[in-house]
Amino acid sequence: MISRYRPSARAAGLAVAGLIALSAPALAQPRPTPSSVTSVVLPGVGPVNILTYNAAFVSGDPATRRVVLEQPNGRRWAVRVPALYADVLSMPVGQNLVIRVLPGEVTALGKARQGKPGEVLAEEVLDAGLPGWPQDFGVRKVTVTTIFVGIDAAAGTVTFEAPDGTVRTMRSTDPKVLGDLQQVSPGDLAQITYFEGLTVNAVR
Repeated sequence: MISRYRPSARAAGLAVAGLIALSAPALAQPRPTPSSVTSVVLPGVGPVNILTYNAAFVSGDPATRRVVLEQPNGRRWAVRVPALYADVLSMPVGQNLVIRVLPGEVTALGKARQGKPGEVLAEEVLDAGLPGWPQDFGVRKVTVTTIFVGIDAAAGTVTFEAPDGTVRTMRSTDPKVLGDLQQVSPGDLAQITYFEGLTVNAVR
């Protein structure tokens, strides 16, 4: 049975750090590996991969909202739980979770003049979601400092390392973003703003 954690209306209005954003970006840790990848078509964007992660709750610190998760292969990684999913902090040790991430569209990008990779600069929850997005996903707008891994100006895609250490490839349909893609190169320190969906389910 899958039980979904439902955020309160108050929590949904808060700006929050990403569920799988590193609690301490400077710390190296293994990249979590998706247990499965499926596809959904988003209006105006096209096919987008949904990344599903299976993990068990190991420990949590309510003061910092830092949680340690363990994948089935035994690898662990630290995450900072947003207020939106604060109930995760009170789960019993060993509770199994299914976390689904839906990378959406890049809405702004450019070279970063300061900051360090993995730093989440801003995040807001879109209470109404986005038209055509799966309704069971909470949608967020995230601005992060990161490193460009790859640029495909012809396809209108950018590949970068997300705050959780995973590599994401995301499209943009914004003419300004497509123009900005011509001005950046792999390896550049970047500031990227993008839409992303997230669900967290407890499996019993």
